[in-house]
Amino acid sequence: MKHSWKLTPFLLAYVILPVFAATKSKHLITLYEENWKDVLTGEWMLEFHAPWCPACRDLQKAWNSFADWSKDLNINVAEVDVTTNPGLSGRFLVTALPTIYHVKDGVFRQYVGPRDKNDFISFIEDKRWSLLDPVPSYKHPDSAQMGVVAVFFRLSMAVRDLHTHLVENVGIPPWASYTGFAAVTLTLGCILGFIIVCIIDYVFPTGTIARKAEEKKGQKKNQKASNTKKADEKESTSDNENNNNRSAESKNSPEAKKPDNKKNK
Repeated sequence: MKHSWKLTPFLLAYVILPVFAATKSKHLITLYEENWKDVLTGEWMLEFHAPWCPACRDLQKAWNSFADWSKDLNINVAEVDVTTNPGLSGRFLVTALPTIYHVKDGVFRQYVGPRDKNDFISFIEDKRWSLLDPVPSYKHPDSAQMGVVAVFFRLSMAVRDLHTHLVENVGIPPWASYTGFAAVTLTLGCILGFIIVCIIDYVFPTGTIARKAEEKKGQKKNQKASNTKKADEKESTSDNENNNNRSAESKNSPEAKKPDNKKNK
């Protein structure tokens, strides 16, 4: 009896899993990081889910039923497993599960509303998606910045998987694993910072910048001195002209022309 109790979970798995597999719609498309750009053409409904998410499991039946209507609605119904596609999770900024997107000709809108088959159908037939605001350009999944976010999500998932492997399979203590990751992060940060400094120094040499600044400062100083000298010369010339004019006026005055009576006597 004890042995049969241990085998019960495995027997349940063999019985239940085929049932769930059978309920999956044949019209439901599974997207991966390799083929996700197919959604940029045509009309799509995308569901992001995870196997461990209870709400996702509750939605699965309605989503499969909705996928059976995809041909009649002339749309594509797809699903994305975020546990196997972390890059897509970052690219679409999935912060809650399940998350549903409507896509038409590359314009993305996040679905908001009831999550039932009939609600999904009326959402498409009545074009209620037109009432929703599109995802802004800076959050567009096909933009360069979201591509960078996708890379970081994949990297973080790889680091987490490596940490799990080191702790569970290799037997390294968690604190040692975290310490190793911290040391690697600091080392890579220092190397990257050094490379950036070298590139900046190569493109904009420090000596050249300082020399140009000094030359510019010297030119301004010389120009200022030259302007001051010219102003002084101009002022000196003006004073000389004034003195000459006064001298000429004094010579031509009547008093200067009056003869000296004492000398005549």
